[in-house]
Amino acid sequence: MLTIHASKQETITLNDKEFFFLAGIIGSDRLLGVEDPFVGYLTEEIAVEWEKTKQSLLSKQYLIQEEGGELSIPPEVFSRVAIAGLAERACWLKYENQDSAFEGYLHVTDERVIQVCRSDEDNRCYMLSELGTIDQTCDQLVEDLALSDQNWGDIPALLLSRKEFGDIYTSVTEHSCDDISDRLARLTDDAEGSIALAKCMKNKVSSGELQLSIWNGISWESQNAAFIVNESMNWLLRMSLEGDQDWLTAAPATKEQFRHMLLMWLKQ
Repeated sequence: MLTIHASKQETITLNDKEFFFLAGIIGSDRLLGVEDPFVGYLTEEIAVEWEKTKQSLLSKQYLIQEEGGELSIPPEVFSRVAIAGLAERACWLKYENQDSAFEGYLHVTDERVIQVCRSDEDNRCYMLSELGTIDQTCDQLVEDLALSDQNWGDIPALLLSRKEFGDIYTSVTEHSCDDISDRLARLTDDAEGSIALAKCMKNKVSSGELQLSIWNGISWESQNAAFIVNESMNWLLRMSLEGDQDWLTAAPATKEQFRHMLLMWLKQ
């Protein structure tokens, strides 16, 4: 999990109904990664649940009832829910290494990044944390991903079938490094690069996926990337998202190159 503590407030934890309630107040109907908890409810049932949720938020002081009866949201809660629900840039991130594992969303504005992830204790609850600026988030992220500091020089990018690579990757424990590199070489016609990638796959210490999504006013437009890391090398993978396309590029990347890619993604 990311460890930046740029905000003075503690992490805010909301269950799915509370999250939807507050998002509805601020006018958001596009929470990423949060399923609608009221699907299948009758209108009268939703009204009952809505009132229960309101009372729960009032008891947590995540919602305030003013003297005139109006409802207000405390600033530290409002800002996080508003960014999570209305920001037009988001990055889904999943990674696993020897020290930690994480899956969640980074919601991005020019000023701040809000992290939203499920609670380990209750899968129906979401934790909202402020990570700081985009630069601060990227600095911490490249450390949390356990990227290698080494630079292998100029190894060209490899181009191959996404499906073929997926087959190799999912069966990597069943084959030797030589077998993997031979298969990669047949697909790419690059023996040197295939050996380096095979070693990284066979001896990985960290790996993960990212999906950057941009709101175009109607729907989310996305692009994907993944990474594999061993003690001496980072490989950045980019792949097709369209169902009728079948390509993947794998390229070595230094920690600084990876940070620059994240920075450009989150600032666009």
